[in-house]
Amino acid sequence: MKIRVLKVVIVVLIGILFYGWGATGHKIINRKSIYSFPGVMNAFYFWSDSLSRHGSDADYRKSTDPTESPRHFIDIDTYPEFLANGRIPQSLDSLIAIHGTYFVTSNGIVPFAIIATTDSVRKYFALHDFQNAMLKAADLGHYVADAHNPLHITENYDGQLTNQTGVHSRYETSMINADSSLLIYTGDSALYIPDINGFVFDFLYSNYPYVDSVLYADSVSHAIAGNYGSVYLQNLWQRAGTFTTKLFKNASNYLARLIYTAWINAGSPLPTFIENNGTLAESFELYQNYPNPFNPNTTIKFTLPKSSYVNLSVYDVSGKLVGVIMNEKRSAGTYSVLFNASYLSSGTYFYRLTAGDFSSVKRMILIK
Repeated sequence: MKIRVLKVVIVVLIGILFYGWGATGHKIINRKSIYSFPGVMNAFYFWSDSLSRHGSDADYRKSTDPTESPRHFIDIDTYPEFLANGRIPQSLDSLIAIHGTYFVTSNGIVPFAIIATTDSVRKYFALHDFQNAMLKAADLGHYVADAHNPLHITENYDGQLTNQTGVHSRYETSMINADSSLLIYTGDSALYIPDINGFVFDFLYSNYPYVDSVLYADSVSHAIAGNYGSVYLQNLWQRAGTFTTKLFKNASNYLARLIYTAWINAGSPLPTFIENNGTLAESFELYQNYPNPFNPNTTIKFTLPKSSYVNLSVYDVSGKLVGVIMNEKRSAGTYSVLFNASYLSSGTYFYRLTAGDFSSVKRMILIK
């Protein structure tokens, strides 16, 4: 028991030190995921910069959230089932029942983090909370990227078992930072995933053989260079660049597929159109929507006398949240927001604007 607990502590510390693909790699994978968005999701192409900017949020949480680190890896070759059959039980409950919580947690749970985060993206899409859907999608991209880093899916994560200590940062950070401009790839059209669990584990199993490829490239490159300087990095890219680019491309495409699947499962909601006409406002004000009654589109207008964090949400008559139209900081001005209620049934709804200390509620009627 003491040995197992010690491993958990070591895993958390290592997780803080090793950031899968480094900040540069995560930005690239998240940003390029939108290249694979299908045309029906063109309203989300603007996510590109935000997905990139928030690509390492999950890493930053490691220092404050002790449950975060295991979500970034899985030492899949510590499982006897994998060594025997190339697969493991694909249910978290089953793994824990067989091996115990400490074993499973200390060896990482990245596939289950991907599955759970995909469902979180779906839930925010269903609420029309596109800001939080994007933030969760950025986290999803981080976990998917980590699962495409071969050194995040092996017990020999830093070459410590093959006398190659330090290979983790040399491969995922030093090489990527030096050669990021060479990571050139396009998108593939995202397809719907009917079985998310099977999809995630299948790409994990497919990525595992690249563990030996990374270790071999590191060993040969060091033998040629005699150190880990620029000559080593040049040789490492020559030997690892092709399959690394493939891993990056797959990570971006699979992230797009998971986002697309979450969006489809949420009913394919589209963001509202928001326009600031630049007119200065003297006070906070929420106006009656127009037209009202409406079907299915209506416009909601409000004014901000100063820059404020704005939440504009929709509730049914029971007080249940049914949509988040806006949840972000906005500059002063007069805003018109187009709200599409095609996913709602006929009835009376309320929309509430909260901005700083200001809060106001109006009623609207949807008739289909």
